[in-house]
Amino acid sequence: MEQLNTADKIAAYLGGGLVVFGVVVIGLLEMLFGSGHPVDGEGQIVHEALVPLEVRSYIILLGLIVWGVYAVYRVVATTPEPVPAEP
Repeated sequence: MEQLNTADKIAAYLGGGLVVFGVVVIGLLEMLFGSGHPVDGEGQIVHEALVPLEVRSYIILLGLIVWGVYAVYRVVATTPEPVPAEP
């Protein structure tokens, strides 16, 4: 792969950006500015996320879906290299 075409760039920047944002950026925000994990009266850990877990999960899932669609595109749209004939 010498140069990235438009599909490669979309998969790399959009898919990778969503996964990195969901895992790393939101994870760092939770560590730096998130609340602690207090235990309620019943002994359960109460986790109040800065960014709701559903939103974070959907961001990561959307990035993985972009990568999956790109993988299917590469399999379908790429023609295999011809095998050189043996002498």
